[in-house]
Amino acid sequence: MASTRTLSASWSLVTSSKRLSRSSQAVSIVNEKAFIFGGELLPREPVDSRVDVIHLNNQQDVAQTLSAPSKVPAPRVGSPSTTIGSKLYLFSGRGGLEMKPIEEAGSLWCYDTIDNTWDLITPADPLASLPAGRSYHCITSDGVDKIYIHSGCPAQGRLSDLWVFDVEKKSWAELPSAPGPARGGASLTFLNGKIYRMNGFDGKTEQGGALDIFDIKESSWTTNTFEPDGKEGPEARSVSALLPITTHNKYHLLTMFGERDPSSLGHAGAGKMLSDVWAFDLEECIWQKVETGDGPAARGWFDADVVHDGVVVHGGLGEDNERLGDVWVMKFSPNRLLTGAKIQCIKPEPNLPCEWCADHDLECAVTRESQRKRPDDLGTLITHVQALTRRVNELEKTVQQLRSSIGASPAFNSHITPLSATTTTAQASSPSLTPQAYQPVRQVRNEICFGQHWYFKGVPIFSGKGVDWMASKIGERPELNNFRLFGTQSSDAVSYPRLTLPERQILEELLSSFLYSEWPSIYPVIDHATIGDIVELAYNPQTLHAQGQSETFILAAVAMCSKFQSSEEISTLFEVDAYANKAQSFLLQSSQKSTPEALQTAIMLHVYRSLSGQWEDAAILHSIACRMIYDLKGHCLYHSPPSHNHVRNLFWLCYILDKDISIRFGRPPLLTRDYCDLTLPQDSHAIYTPQSDPSTIQFQQDVQLSLLKESICFFLCSLASPNIQDGMILCHVRQLDLDLETWRQSIPLAFRPKLSPSPDKPQMSSIHKRRRIHLQLEYNCLTTIIHTAIRRCGAAYATDESLPDGLHSVYHSSSDLTLEASRTTLRMFKEENLLEQDVFGLVILLWNVVDANLNRHVAYYIPLAALALFLNILIHPLDDVAKTDLDILASSVTLFQHPQTFNLADSDLDSVQELSRFIAELVRLGNGAIGKVKRDHGAL
Repeated sequence: MASTRTLSASWSLVTSSKRLSRSSQAVSIVNEKAFIFGGELLPREPVDSRVDVIHLNNQQDVAQTLSAPSKVPAPRVGSPSTTIGSKLYLFSGRGGLEMKPIEEAGSLWCYDTIDNTWDLITPADPLASLPAGRSYHCITSDGVDKIYIHSGCPAQGRLSDLWVFDVEKKSWAELPSAPGPARGGASLTFLNGKIYRMNGFDGKTEQGGALDIFDIKESSWTTNTFEPDGKEGPEARSVSALLPITTHNKYHLLTMFGERDPSSLGHAGAGKMLSDVWAFDLEECIWQKVETGDGPAARGWFDADVVHDGVVVHGGLGEDNERLGDVWVMKFSPNRLLTGAKIQCIKPEPNLPCEWCADHDLECAVTRESQRKRPDDLGTLITHVQALTRRVNELEKTVQQLRSSIGASPAFNSHITPLSATTTTAQASSPSLTPQAYQPVRQVRNEICFGQHWYFKGVPIFSGKGVDWMASKIGERPELNNFRLFGTQSSDAVSYPRLTLPERQILEELLSSFLYSEWPSIYPVIDHATIGDIVELAYNPQTLHAQGQSETFILAAVAMCSKFQSSEEISTLFEVDAYANKAQSFLLQSSQKSTPEALQTAIMLHVYRSLSGQWEDAAILHSIACRMIYDLKGHCLYHSPPSHNHVRNLFWLCYILDKDISIRFGRPPLLTRDYCDLTLPQDSHAIYTPQSDPSTIQFQQDVQLSLLKESICFFLCSLASPNIQDGMILCHVRQLDLDLETWRQSIPLAFRPKLSPSPDKPQMSSIHKRRRIHLQLEYNCLTTIIHTAIRRCGAAYATDESLPDGLHSVYHSSSDLTLEASRTTLRMFKEENLLEQDVFGLVILLWNVVDANLNRHVAYYIPLAALALFLNILIHPLDDVAKTDLDILASSVTLFQHPQTFNLADSDLDSVQELSRFIAELVRLGNGAIGKVKRDHGAL
C-alpha cells in the first residue's frame, strides 16, 4: 500500500558538460566525490577509459578528467560499480569490436580513488565456478569485504543468478538465484545484512510490483508485492536505480527514473522514460512518492549513488535519444516527513480529535503513544562493527606509511621554516620543506573567460535574460558554460608529506637552459646578478635561518622554467605542480616584506599559472606582485642603481599582464597611468629591427599596445553601469577604434596587422614571424572586443522588434568589423598552418615555447572569434553570410579533432578536444537557429 504521508526533497544541478554526456556508465561516491567510468555517447561506442571526478563539496562547477594510468580496463558499457572503503570495483560489461560481454575469467577491476590506479583482481582458484561475463547486471557490496553480482545479459539470453566475491580470499561462491524471470537492467542494493532487488527487463516487458529481499544469513529470498500503478507503488521499469538512504531517522529504499516502455529500435533507440522518485519505508513496508519539484529530465540507463543523506544522479539516456551529461544532487527537506513533524494539535472540544488530525484521518497526537525507534538487530550491528574495524585498519596503515616516509624529521612551528635543525650531507644537497597545503582557486566560469562585452540590445548575453534570448532563437537553452575551456582550469589541492628541492646540479642546468635562451628577453623575471646568491643561500646548510624565501624562489623558478622545456623531460625530473603549490603556499602565508626576490617569486608563479590555464590563481598572484611593485617603487622611473632597473623591467612585465587579466575578467586594472610613470623602456621599438640586440628586453607584447589596452579595460568596466548612455558608449567605441588604428599604423609594414591580411608572407626570422602572427591575433581580438561592445547600446529598445535607423546603422558597421576580424582569426589557424609549426607554441597569447601548451593558448582566441560569428548567426539567421560563417566554424572543428599528432599531455589533449566540442556545439546551435527561423517562416 502507499502512504498518505509524504517525503519532500529538492534537486540542485552540480555540473553538466559534453565530456560527461553518456549512458550505461558506472558512478560511485567516495569522500564526497563522484567517480564516473565507462558508458557510451553513441550506441555501442564506449567512452574512453579515463575516470571523471565531480567534487560535490564545492559550490562552483568543478569537474576533472584524470589521466589514464598505464594499466586500465578496456572501455566498456553496462558495467556498474560498487565501493569498499576508498576503492571502486566493477565486473565485466560489454565492449570490444563486437560489443560482446567481456570475459575476464571471473576477475574484477579495482580502482584506487586516492592513487588513480587500477588493479585486476584474479580469483585465487581458476578452476572454481565463476560467474559468466555479462552486461547490464547489478553489483553491490556489504562495505566490508563482500561484493555481490546479480542477473544481467550474457552473450545470449538473460540471467537471474546471484554471486558473492570475497575480496580477502579472492574467491567466488554462487548463492540462490532470485525469484521471477531472468532479466537485465535490474536494480540491487545492500542494507543491514540483506540484499534488495527490483525492476528490470526480461526481454518482453518491464518488471515491477515486487521488491525481492535476500537474507544473507538465512540464504533465502522473500518478496514484498505491491501494485505498480504509480499510486500504490512505483510503475514497472528497468535501467533505473535502487539506493538505501537514512532520512528522518528511518531507513528507506529509493527507486527513481528508468525506462517504462522499451524502444522498438532496441538499444539504438530510447523508450518512454520516467522522472519520478519513490521511497520504500522499511519499517512500515509502504511506498511513498517523493515530492521533488523541478529536477532532472526523465531518463533511463543512468547511474546514481548515495552521498550523506542525499542522492547523486548522473547522465543517462533521455526520451529524445540524447545522452545526458548533467550531475544532480537530491537532498531531503528537513522536517517535511509529516510523521515526525512538530504539529500543534488544536482541539475544538476536549473529547474530539484536533482539527489537523481529523482532517488527515489520523489518531490525535495528544493521545497516541510515541513510537520508539527499534534497535538494530545483531546482524546489522556486526556489519557496522566490521566496517568500522576495516576503516580503522586502513587509517592505521596510512599513518604507518606516513611515519615511514617522513622518518624522524621533527615538526616545525613556523610557516616559513624550511629545514630541520639537524641537516645531513644528503639533506644539504636537497633540502626538504615543511608541507603547507595550498588550496587552489575553484574553476573559473566560462563567461568570465569569454569576456564581459557580449550584449544584445543592452542585455548581457550570459545573463539569465541573455540565455533566454538565445533559447528563443535556437529553440533550446544553450549550455555554453559546461565546457572547460582555457582559463577555467584550477590546480589540484594535493598535500605532499615531504617535499624536497631538486638536486642542485639539475636545478642549475634548468636555470642555465632558461637564462641563456631567448626567453629572458621576453620574460625578464630572474635577475642574472642575484640568482647565484639565491641558489647558494637555498642549498647552503650554514644558512638555515635565511633559507625560507630563497627556497620559495627556487620552487617558483623550477615551475616557471619547466614551461620552456620538454614536458616529458620535466615530468621525470620534477614535481612541478607540487613545487608551484608549495611556493604559492609559502608566499601567501608568509608576512615577509616586499623584496626584489619575493617579487620575482610572485611573477614566476603568475607566469606558470597563466601558462597552465589557471587564470584565477594567476590573478591572485598578480595582485600580490602589483602590491610589491608599488612597495619597491617600480612604478616610478629612477636613473639609479642596476637593481632598480630590474625592478622597472618587472613593472613593465606586470603592466602588460595586468591589462590581459583585466580584459578577461572585466575587472579594473591595478597598474594605471594615474599612479605610474609610463615612460617607455629604451629601445622598445627595436624589437622590429632585423638585427636587434639579443640582450634587448622585448617582452611578450608590444608595450604601446598595452597602453591602449588600459583604455579598453576602463571602457569595458564602465559598461556594467546602468546609467551609461548610448551616446557615451558610441563615443568611446569610436575613440578606441581610432586609437587602435593609430597604433596599427605605427607598426612597421612587415609586421603591421590588417583586418583582411593578404596571403603573401614576408621573409623574416622565426622570432619575427612569431611577433607578426601575435600582433595580427591581438589586433583581431581587440577589434572584436571593442566593436562587440556596441551592442550594449539599445537597452531602451530591448522589447522592440527593431532599432532606430541611426543606431541600427552603427550596429551593422561595428558588426561588420567584428565579423571580419573573427573570420581572419579562424582562417589564420588553417591558412598559416599554426598547429603544425613550432612558431605557434611560441607566440599565442603568452608567447609560450612548449608545443604541448599550444592548445591552452589557441583556446583563448578561438572561442572569442567563434562566439562573434555564432551570435551574429542568431541575430541574422537568414542572412547569406550566416551559412558561410557556419561553414567557417565547422571547418575550424576539424583542426582540433586529431590532437594526438601534437604529442600532448593528457590535460592538454582534454583542452584541445573540449575546444573542438565547444565549436561543434556552436555549429549545432547555429544550425538549430537557422532551422527554427525557416520553420517559423514556413520555408521548410
